[in-house]
Amino acid sequence: MVDFIKSDLEDLCIDLERLLAEEKRLSAIRIDKQNQIVKLVSTKLEGTDSVQSPSYKVTVSNKLTRKLNYQEYLKVEGEMPISCVDMKPVLDLRKVRMLEELDDSFTSTFITTKPAKAAVKIERKPQE
Repeated sequence: MVDFIKSDLEDLCIDLERLLAEEKRLSAIRIDKQNQIVKLVSTKLEGTDSVQSPSYKVTVSNKLTRKLNYQEYLKVEGEMPISCVDMKPVLDLRKVRMLEELDDSFTSTFITTKPAKAAVKIERKPQE
């Protein structure tokens, strides 16, 4: 690799490392402030609360995460007056990639593919 590119890359990594540390510090402060606001405003386990301060309208939305135990659901499914489970098709990415390697014309008719955001990871090497 050309020396000036190595130097630019080194400078970018130093800057990124510093910014990531600052972002982590600021994120912890932001989360603490958000938690304080939730304690002041929130009255519901699930749903939205809104209040006004002199300068702000503050809305807190509380959500519950629900996870399906499909085996247990199957045991009671017939007894329920309404079904609360929708089955959704999902792609098996391993098999999609295998098909694309064989002939991507199979999948190109029913799968839309577009680039996602690139991930950047830097690690500091041990000092020599």
